[in-house]
Amino acid sequence: MTTKLPQSIKVLFDQVRVTRFWWDGVQINIPMHTVYAVIPNPVSAYRTKISGVEVPVMSLGGYNVPVWDPMHKGLTKMPKFAVVIIHQENEKFGLYAYPADCMDESFTVSYDEWFERQKTS
Repeated sequence: MTTKLPQSIKVLFDQVRVTRFWWDGVQINIPMHTVYAVIPNPVSAYRTKISGVEVPVMSLGGYNVPVWDPMHKGLTKMPKFAVVIIHQENEKFGLYAYPADCMDESFTVSYDEWFERQKTS
């Protein structure tokens, strides 16, 4: 996943803060500026199939937020946490969530190190 800061904001920061969590034994690192919320004990309003995978959907205010397993497996039960991610493309805005078994300490790295890590992921 490639995440870029807009140039107008990037000049304000020389490091990226990273949210770290675990799902199904795998550590997942997401830039903190893309995390909208971390919801403990999330509740599914309904379930739907996306690309043949059963996906729970949370109802958050006026938004329907799918909880998408990054390993592309169906979720049979709701996770302990839902990490809600902001997705924006041009003027389109959306939310989705990754499941998490546990949240870990966040950390900070330089942008150069972050982008270098992305090449090896």
